[in-house]
Amino acid sequence: MLASLKNKIKEIMLQEVKPIIIQARSGNMTVVEEKQDGDSATNADIQIGQLFVERLTAFLPGSIVINEEDFNENVFKRIKTTRFVWVVDPIDGTKAFRTPGNNEYCVAVALLDNLKPVLSVVYAPEYELGEEKGLLFEAIRTEQGAKLNGRKIEVADHIKAKKVKCINHIHRDTELSKQEREISGMCMESEKIRAYDGHSTLVNYILACNLQRVFTRRGANIWDIVQGAYIVEKAGGKVYYPSGRSIFPIKMEDLKMENSKLVMGFNIASAESVRRELIER
Repeated sequence: MLASLKNKIKEIMLQEVKPIIIQARSGNMTVVEEKQDGDSATNADIQIGQLFVERLTAFLPGSIVINEEDFNENVFKRIKTTRFVWVVDPIDGTKAFRTPGNNEYCVAVALLDNLKPVLSVVYAPEYELGEEKGLLFEAIRTEQGAKLNGRKIEVADHIKAKKVKCINHIHRDTELSKQEREISGMCMESEKIRAYDGHSTLVNYILACNLQRVFTRRGANIWDIVQGAYIVEKAGGKVYYPSGRSIFPIKMEDLKMENSKLVMGFNIASAESVRRELIER
């Protein structure tokens, strides 16, 4: 059933979500909400979120949807008693989405089975990679590896070397904690980038794998993490808390509700070769 669900989601991304995005980016964008944390929601966020809430619960009766734009206390309570939970970020990287010419945003959907990810689709409709415009990442539990535009993602052998560059993903330019400074300081050739949100840097992670790089990042909301993290893991990377425990399976104690946000803690995404050194530090 997972393969069928994945194909249905891909079809929605390409045939229904993309036109909404094109229309919004063509000058028909309205800011619906300015959020307290400096983020915002556009009419495209709302439309895409509602589209997935309706479709996903129809595809899998009895499931619930964690949608960034309408998450609340009732949904949080239901997570504890519901087996199948969808996680949706209608537009991840809204600041980029609102900025003409900035294509570092995406749409992300994942399915959790008892808080274990089993399916993920992440779509960056305008991001360019070589001759291809638009990136569609996909992974499901029943298939080996992850795919990018229909082809298996091959992680280059040279990332196994310990000498790597580090991209420090700083969420919304916040101050580095002591722990984050120590981890980022391990890579003297580090290149700091301004990241808009979680999954928009999934693209950078996959590219980084082939440039002998790895990124560390600050924790964020669940919809900023799980979709991309599952694809990273299926592609051969790892996503950990600094304690050394994988972020999967998610535990309820890992999730904290704050002002209509569902926050997960600080985590590390890396090549296996540098995992131990990062954790030791």
